[in-house]
Amino acid sequence: MSYTPFSDNILPIFFYYIGLILFSLVMTVLMIKKWRQRKVKSPLYLSIVFILLTVALMALTIGLAEAIATGFFKEIYRISLPLAYCMIIIADIFLFIFAEEITSKGKKAFVPLIILGVVISVVLFLPWNWWGVPPEDYVGQPSIRLYSTLSVILYSYIVYIFISVFCIKARKQTQDAKAKTGLTLLFLSMISMIAFFLMFVFDTLLITLTDHPGYSEFVYIAWIFAILFFIFIYLSLVMPKWLVDRIKK
Repeated sequence: MSYTPFSDNILPIFFYYIGLILFSLVMTVLMIKKWRQRKVKSPLYLSIVFILLTVALMALTIGLAEAIATGFFKEIYRISLPLAYCMIIIADIFLFIFAEEITSKGKKAFVPLIILGVVISVVLFLPWNWWGVPPEDYVGQPSIRLYSTLSVILYSYIVYIFISVFCIKARKQTQDAKAKTGLTLLFLSMISMIAFFLMFVFDTLLITLTDHPGYSEFVYIAWIFAILFFIFIYLSLVMPKWLVDRIKK
């Protein structure tokens, strides 16, 4: 079995990922500090979400590093990509737990969510995904890459839409301006993640429908939305003094 060759136009995303890792590490440290200060569950759950997303970024970067060093997407890449997707699935679960903690909604959906997440995680590591394998090597054979990728996205969308609905309902039930702002920021963070995955849908369609090698401009835009997610959800929980003062005005 041969390997998909590395394309030089993908190189900038490697350095982009390194910058994103540094940003996510800073956000993770800030959230862990907030948890240590407050000693409550919600910042702990959010810290775990940040850690898992950082690990996903690291996995993607390590896979790209191998491709840069060897000139091909090889064994490490074939593990790092589904591993990154699995980290996102687990992050979604903890994000749901975080939202349930602060809105007291969604307990009944928790067990089905975990079961579905486990099933998708197993599917991601099946050989018929052909991660890093040139299309000509599996012509005429089953290929589930598009479906497994879309399953991760649909799974995440279920979580984000659930949380968005929780936020809207909870916002209607409170008169507290600070709580309303926090719920609005949490809602915006979910919208950011919906846009994040939408960009990956476009990138996957490029790979599937054309001869594009992937890592298109859509990937860069996607991670901009991920940065917005970090910022919005951090502010929704932490509520720094300057934001509280602005709300009071």
